[in-house]
Amino acid sequence: MREEMTKISRRRELENLSKQSDTHAGLWLDKYIRSLDREDTESRRKLVEEVSDIKMPPLYTSWFERWKKVLEDELGAHTRIAETQGRMVVGLGAESVLETFITLHHTFGVPTIPGSALKGVCAHYANQHLTEKWKIGSDAHRWMFGDTTYAGIVTFYDALPLPNQFKLHPDVMTVHHKEYYGDGNSPPADWDSPNPVPFLSVKGKFLIALGGPKEWVEAGFTILEHALMELGIGAKTSSGYGRMEFVREGSPSAQQSETGLSAQFERWESVQVTRNPGTGELRAQHGSITATASGTSAQQLFACLPESAQQQLKEKRRIVADVEVETLGNQRTIKSIIPKE
Repeated sequence: MREEMTKISRRRELENLSKQSDTHAGLWLDKYIRSLDREDTESRRKLVEEVSDIKMPPLYTSWFERWKKVLEDELGAHTRIAETQGRMVVGLGAESVLETFITLHHTFGVPTIPGSALKGVCAHYANQHLTEKWKIGSDAHRWMFGDTTYAGIVTFYDALPLPNQFKLHPDVMTVHHKEYYGDGNSPPADWDSPNPVPFLSVKGKFLIALGGPKEWVEAGFTILEHALMELGIGAKTSSGYGRMEFVREGSPSAQQSETGLSAQFERWESVQVTRNPGTGELRAQHGSITATASGTSAQQLFACLPESAQQQLKEKRRIVADVEVETLGNQRTIKSIIPKE
């Protein structure tokens, strides 16, 4: 009883706290939920929104540059930049007060892709989609990825986001038949109450680093490129999450990184989003300003929308939504769409 009263008093104290400019995203996510009541979905939704609005720590930029220099100059690693093609969430099933999670850097609170995750998806792709030479048990697979007795000759380092070129987003998945998916004893029915589960996802550019003999590292990057684009990484890949593509040298995105210029992200609230039924292009209108998404990006964005929003775009060709927009020079690109209820 005494322990329970202590927990309640602590939660009451949290009600008077608000995040600051230097708040650590991981700490706020883990410790500062207003209510632990499992039925209190509003507290969980607010926590996710608060964390998504936390800014990157100012010290992260200089630390990132030092970390990149150590990787390349001292450890001899080769680096490439990969950009998400939709949203990504790594570590969704880890223990958390939300029952959902996202892997964040322990010091800076920025989203991180563990090297083990990169190695895992790369090894899986090699075993499932390449020739017999790369199957589990083969010499090439063992040399590249190791086994229970050998670590492998290629090191997969944790991937960290480029400063000011990433954004955490509030996201939600809705379980429509909770009891059916729980014990399986109750059939799904039209009168079941939907159960929205809030979680965090990320979009942006990440620095991927591999270390080892040059020819093996090059082979690793080639396999990883296909794995990230075709399979994706992290959770919800079957719903279009986790796809990434390497940024080619000479592309507008790569040139921005080399010159030190970064993309600017902004949020347009309650704007009209339309879809061209022929090309699939998505268009958001904010006053006289327009942002678009086409090709693979538009397909990924559309696939991540709730079924009701997809249906509305197909039938009426328009929805009202909050839109995240990336601005590079004069070009504005839609990076995420959150339909309004």
